[in-house]
Amino acid sequence: MALENGVLYALIGEQEKRDPNTITPRFTGHGWPWAPLSPGFNAPEHQWGFGKMLLAIDPATKKVLWSWKEDEPIDSRAVCMSHGRLYALSFGKFLLCLDARNGSLFWRKTPESAPELFAAIGPYSKRQDWRTNWRTTAYLKCTDKALYFSGPQVEKLLAVSASDGSVLWQHPYNNYQLLIYDDALYGISGQIDRDPCRKFDLLTGRVLDEIVVGRRACTRPTATLDGIFFRAGEGSTRINVSNDSLELVSPMRPNCHDGVTIAHGLLYWWPSVCDCNLSLYGITALGPAGDFQFNQTATELERLETGISPATEKPLRTLQVKPEDWPMFRANPQGTCLSHAPSLPAIKTWIKAWEFSPPATITPTAPIAAGDYVYVGGADGVVQCFESATGRPVWRSFTSGGMRFPPAIAAGRLVTGAGDGWVYCFDSLTGELHWRFRAAPEERLIPVYGQLVSRWPVGSGIMADSSGTIYAAAGLANYDGTHVYALDAATGRIKWQNNNSGFLDTAARAGAAVQGHFLIHQNKLWMAGGNAVSPVVYNLENGRCESRLRVAENRQNNNLIGATAPRGCELYADGERVLVGGKPLYAHPQYPVYDASVFNKALFVQIQGGELAWINNQRVAFYTNLTDAIRTAIFNGRPAASNIKPVWEVSCNDSRAIVIWGRRVLVSAGNEILAIEDGRIVHRITLPAPTVPWGLALTSAGRLVASLEGGKLIGYEPHSD
Repeated sequence: MALENGVLYALIGEQEKRDPNTITPRFTGHGWPWAPLSPGFNAPEHQWGFGKMLLAIDPATKKVLWSWKEDEPIDSRAVCMSHGRLYALSFGKFLLCLDARNGSLFWRKTPESAPELFAAIGPYSKRQDWRTNWRTTAYLKCTDKALYFSGPQVEKLLAVSASDGSVLWQHPYNNYQLLIYDDALYGISGQIDRDPCRKFDLLTGRVLDEIVVGRRACTRPTATLDGIFFRAGEGSTRINVSNDSLELVSPMRPNCHDGVTIAHGLLYWWPSVCDCNLSLYGITALGPAGDFQFNQTATELERLETGISPATEKPLRTLQVKPEDWPMFRANPQGTCLSHAPSLPAIKTWIKAWEFSPPATITPTAPIAAGDYVYVGGADGVVQCFESATGRPVWRSFTSGGMRFPPAIAAGRLVTGAGDGWVYCFDSLTGELHWRFRAAPEERLIPVYGQLVSRWPVGSGIMADSSGTIYAAAGLANYDGTHVYALDAATGRIKWQNNNSGFLDTAARAGAAVQGHFLIHQNKLWMAGGNAVSPVVYNLENGRCESRLRVAENRQNNNLIGATAPRGCELYADGERVLVGGKPLYAHPQYPVYDASVFNKALFVQIQGGELAWINNQRVAFYTNLTDAIRTAIFNGRPAASNIKPVWEVSCNDSRAIVIWGRRVLVSAGNEILAIEDGRIVHRITLPAPTVPWGLALTSAGRLVASLEGGKLIGYEPHSD
């Protein structure tokens, strides 16, 4: 069907045969299960979309304005219209042109009347696979002057005159998908053929430009007035038609069947059935940016707000952080989950001392602990402080956005980043707001999975160092800009800022996104940067980005290399390197992602006598003889890892969080916490729900705190009995 100038045009056919046995395979591999999908889908002949009657209908009155009937079925994949003319093909039988206003015939060609035309069209091709696209692909498109045949059904690109059906020109390449502009025809080539995309003169076929790239696999190209979109190696390629340059939209890839949908002035990326290397999932909509400046420089005058006014400010009592505290996500800037609390060798068990239940179900952050207090944030935007010994609520304060990572204690204050694009600094003892800093370049909210979130949420969490500096990053997708800051924890003043790393490759408009947390390692600041470049590395002293990305220079199988970095939100220090693993930051917490780069990971921590490894959330092992090569093999799940046997190993399937305390290991797995000593499980703590990821912390007094799915926070007291 098509609607033009208030008239509905339709191809009408008989009731089509239903596929008798559509199969829903339990498929957990990468890619698309072509073969077992359905008998009809894989039948040699295409079975659907044929009819013998063309109609024009007035939708307002439901009156049939005209009809045209044929004896042979018309293929709906080869019906198109332009400038008041409607064209239709019955393959090998006829090609006709009707006046769309009244249904009268302009011309009708058959093999007998136009043998040159049908010889040029050639025999019908039954191709259908990831290389040549779907059989449902439309293979006839038109302008007011020409018709263009191309697709898996025909073995060439053919241009035919719209005025009389005569052959204008042809090109031998047989795997184009076509996009028509006023001044040119773009043929988007396939990845397997090593043929470039070509820009043709509409009426002569003269090649105006060759663009050395092709579409990835079976995804359909689509176009706007200024750009063509199709799948990259991963992510999406955009051809800027003003100069035929290549750009990369890395976080999303077009859906196979529909490509990028253009409607209502927006671009839509739909969910994909494949576990491809994506940073953003579900439905994503982009709008025109206009002249928006993506790399805006922040000024304290515009961005920094102070909380407690000088007239009422009380003498500040700061919380002194000690080495035995757990003052930030994963305990320390290196993310080792290693506690330096005084060892208590007599401890044999932990007994529940208190439990806090929120008034409504929320997703809390992991907990942190300093001095006599425990702190936690949540998806509801609330930051709370509790006494670690009793669980008594001390204070609660509010932000305007949810938190995915916990606060951090820096310079005695509690600092957190929120989904509203702001960094907040609270008095760690009273909860009073000292200052807040807008890390987002603008106050602009968008719906993100059911919540209103800044276009630039502070999604990195907060990293703090011993100098009183905190680090925060605002952003979601690199193409909207990525903004990384070093701020003075006491005052909120800017020490440095980097507003350019979202566009490390300025020509391709590709770069780092805020897609996970920070680490400080080897005197550098590391951030999980999404699927284009990760980890991304910043100079700790001045914020200069040390990562590089050159998209257009890297091609493989006729595609842009595109988004090939590991997409996980978790960072792991290993020697001089930082490795990336875990699920993407914005993946659904309950849905698995079937990809080795996601579930293959390992935390390595040096302890007395050797090295502890928490591997793939499935086991904890102790080694004495690891090399860099073996660590890499273990991290990536390679067979070489099996050649090195650990001193001991304990299974902990579906584990979520870990605390390493001397030679003790506490790991949450399912609805329990396992206490492990020298390879033996010496104690089990039953939980009412699993912990959130990384949802354990150990206080300086050896108290264990667990942050659970649903929002409960539970404190456990160490005992020697």
